[in-house]
Amino acid sequence: MQIRGALWTTMALFLSLGAPVSASASDLPPVLEDIIGRSLGLAQLAQLALANDDAAAQAARLRLRAAGPEGLRAFERAHEAALTAAYDAVLAAAEAPQDRRDPAGLADPARARLLAALDTVCGQRDCLLSRLYWHTDLDEAVRTARREGKPVLSLRLLGDLRDELSCANSRFFRALLYPDPAVRALLRDRFVLHWASERAAPKITIDLGDGRQVVTTITGNSAHFVLDAGGRPVDVVPGLYAPAEFVAALQRAEDLARRTAVLAGDDLRDALADHHEARVRALDESFKSQAITAGQRVSPPPRAARPGALEPRAGQAAPLAISKMAVEAPLLGATGEPVDRVAERWERIADVTAPSIALSRASLGLVRTQQWRSGDTSRDAADRSAAIVALRRTLALDTLRNEQEIHREIHGWWARGATAPADLQSLVRRVYDELFMTPARDPWLGLADPTSYGGLVGGGRRSQAHL
Repeated sequence: MQIRGALWTTMALFLSLGAPVSASASDLPPVLEDIIGRSLGLAQLAQLALANDDAAAQAARLRLRAAGPEGLRAFERAHEAALTAAYDAVLAAAEAPQDRRDPAGLADPARARLLAALDTVCGQRDCLLSRLYWHTDLDEAVRTARREGKPVLSLRLLGDLRDELSCANSRFFRALLYPDPAVRALLRDRFVLHWASERAAPKITIDLGDGRQVVTTITGNSAHFVLDAGGRPVDVVPGLYAPAEFVAALQRAEDLARRTAVLAGDDLRDALADHHEARVRALDESFKSQAITAGQRVSPPPRAARPGALEPRAGQAAPLAISKMAVEAPLLGATGEPVDRVAERWERIADVTAPSIALSRASLGLVRTQQWRSGDTSRDAADRSAAIVALRRTLALDTLRNEQEIHREIHGWWARGATAPADLQSLVRRVYDELFMTPARDPWLGLADPTSYGGLVGGGRRSQAHL
C-alpha cells in the first residue's frame, strides 16, 4: 500500500470507531472503497500495523488485538521473516562481543516499530521471545476457555505487563519464564492467558544531580492464578520459579483444573482437598531430600514471621521475592526500611540447587541486551558472568521459598477443614494480604513507617492529586 497523509488518518479514524474487521464496502468511507475493496481483513490490518502514519498503525494494531489470538497469528504470518530475524538476533546476543552497545539491533527504527506493534497485539512487553496472547478482560478469557476447553492462567501483578516498569517479578517472568521453550509451549497450547493489575507499581528515582538517574520499581509481588474452564480457582503459583519448576507446577495445576471442571459441590471440594493435601505431603518429602543433600538437619522448613494485626513493612515483604530483593534491598535501606534476612537453611539448599537451573538462550540474550555497561569490555564481561551466577542463585532461592513456604500455605487453604476462597477476587485479596504482605488497605505498601525518623517533613512522603 502506498497511501500517505490524510488518507491514513481517515482510515485510522474509521478503524478506531470500531467497524467490523470484515466490513462491507457500503460501510466504508467512499475515499477508501477503491483502495481496500469490499473488506479489510486481518492480513491487510497486519500490513497496516507497520504504516508510517502512527495513527493508522496504532488503530490497525488495536483492531488486530481485538481479534484475539487470530489477530496475533495474522501479524506473525505477515511479518514472519522479520520476526524470525529479530528473534535470532536476540539469541545471538547471548554470545555477542561485550563492547557491542546494541547486540540484537533492537534500536533499529524498523525493528523497534515491528516489536512495538507485536507487543501491542500480544498485550505484553518483550513479546518477541514468547509470542503469547494475553487477554485483559477476564470475562472474555473465561468465555474463550469454555469454548476451547482449557484452563485460564490469570497473572496478577503490580503495574502493567505492557510497560517496562511493571513490578520486578513480572519483568523476570517476561525475561526468564515466558521465553523458555517449554514454558512458552505450555502457556500457548494448554492455557488461555489473562493478566490484571492489582495496583500501580511503586517507582523510585535516584537523581545523582548531574543528569544521571537510576529509575526502578520497588516492593510488590506477582502470582499466576489457575482457573478451570468455568473460571473457578483451583491453585495459585506464587512469585518467581525457575523455568523447569514453573512448568511442573503449571502441569499439575492444569491437570487438576481439567479433572475438576465437571465437578461441583462436595465432589469438587473433595477433589481439591485430595490434590492439595497430596501436594503438602510431596513437599515434605522433597524438603527432606533437599535438606539431606545440602547437609542440613531434617526438620520442618522455616516459615516467615507474619505481622499479624500490624501493618507489614516493605522490609518484611522483600525477602518473599528473592530475585527482586537483590535489586531492591539497597533502595529499601536508603528509605529507612531494614530488610529481614533470609533463613540460612534456605540459602544452603539454594547453593546446592542453583547450578542446575537452566536458562534459555532467548533469556540469556535478552539479559545481554538489557545489561548495563560501564564501557570497560573486560569489566563488563566479568560483571555479566557474575550477574548470571547470582541470578541462578536467587532463582533457586525464589523457587524453594515460593514452593515450600508460600505455595504450601496455599495448599493448606484447600485442605479438609480449611476454607479456601471460592471466587477469584477473594483469593487474590487473601494472597496479597496474608502471603505477600502487601494489603490493599495500606496505600503506602509498607514504605511509610511513622516510627522511623529521617529528618524530612512527613518522612518525605507526599500526596498529590492524580488526574
